[in-house]
Amino acid sequence: MTRSAVRSALVDFPAVQDRARAFAATLRERTAEIVRSLSGYQCANVAIDEIERSVDLLHNLHLNREHFREKVGAVTTFLPLNQPLYATVCFGVVPSFMAEDTALRPPTAMHPHYRALADVLDLPAHFPELHVSYDDKEEFVAQRAHRTDAVVFTGTPENAAKVRRSFPRRTLFILNGSGHNPLVVTETADVELAVASALRVVLYNQGQDCAGPNAILVHRHRLVEFRETLLARLRDVEPRVGPYADPANVVGPNTDPDHAVKMVRRFRDDRGFWVYGGEVNPASGMIRPTVFEKELALGGNFREFFAPVFFLQPYDDDAGLRRYFEDQRYAANAMYVSVFGDSPYVKSLLDTPSHDADSILWDTDLHLTERGYLPYGGQGPAASCLYVDGVRVPGATLPQRDIHRHLVARRDSPC
Repeated sequence: MTRSAVRSALVDFPAVQDRARAFAATLRERTAEIVRSLSGYQCANVAIDEIERSVDLLHNLHLNREHFREKVGAVTTFLPLNQPLYATVCFGVVPSFMAEDTALRPPTAMHPHYRALADVLDLPAHFPELHVSYDDKEEFVAQRAHRTDAVVFTGTPENAAKVRRSFPRRTLFILNGSGHNPLVVTETADVELAVASALRVVLYNQGQDCAGPNAILVHRHRLVEFRETLLARLRDVEPRVGPYADPANVVGPNTDPDHAVKMVRRFRDDRGFWVYGGEVNPASGMIRPTVFEKELALGGNFREFFAPVFFLQPYDDDAGLRRYFEDQRYAANAMYVSVFGDSPYVKSLLDTPSHDADSILWDTDLHLTERGYLPYGGQGPAASCLYVDGVRVPGATLPQRDIHRHLVARRDSPC
């Protein structure tokens, strides 16, 4: 009999709400300390954004109240390379309210920075049932494999598959992967709005974000206006590109210096489409904002940059968009589409397995609509999915909902 098959304690939701709000107050009070603790890892604007998103989730847990019924035995969380604070709250703190034992592990490259953050947060004082591990990944997995009811994993599907094989088939596995997330700038678009969105989603955390677009599809009639507006805004940003320690900077070095070396090769391969930027420093890890422009007719870009890269792809009409969305490489990572203006073709994607109404955003983007109490992800199995008794279930994830639905509710249902 598994631990999740045994009736466990009820969740005292009023107490959960009080603890969540108390921690939110702590985040507010320690904003300056949190920003300093992460000043060797990310820009100040990102740390402040993480605090705001975390506080928003902690204050709005009542919107997920129906998921907080009974506790499961244990939850194990693997954090991503980005957003250490917000990921901790979404994937560590919130699941810990639903489990007797929760353990999370930050990526190895993040360990010294996470230790500094953890000292400021004083997690044990707020969440004694939540433990942070800095053990080797294989050792951590070995310790957690046979005691875990649910795994929350954020990272590449390839790494997820390796980890998942170490856990029993019965373990609920929640995967947050990566998506294409294209922006579509139609003939009827408000170009200023579209450019502002592109800057927001591409430059955030120097492009190290799974919400970043692999391609920006721009109608040819708006291409010049979009490109020139974008370049003007990027020139304004140039003085704010540099070390994390300068709080005025909004683009810093990549947290994985080796990634800069990969970008040198990528930029070399795409040099025929270069428009702006392109400077990479493999020693510091700095990848400056860069713009490429490649005709969509020459093939869509489906490779994630994980860097501040704007990959413009001009198209002529809605029929031309099929080159991107009906390419065989699209479906696996189908996540969100941000559309500016009107596109009958993009609307037609609602009739396909790749998209539902929540994954097509009109005149906005994921950074403005994402909230920690809402499901996040897409229909592409590499973008997000669950593994329930070893069977893959594509779709957006929300750990508190998924743990309740697939562990607690199933446990309580009649045989």
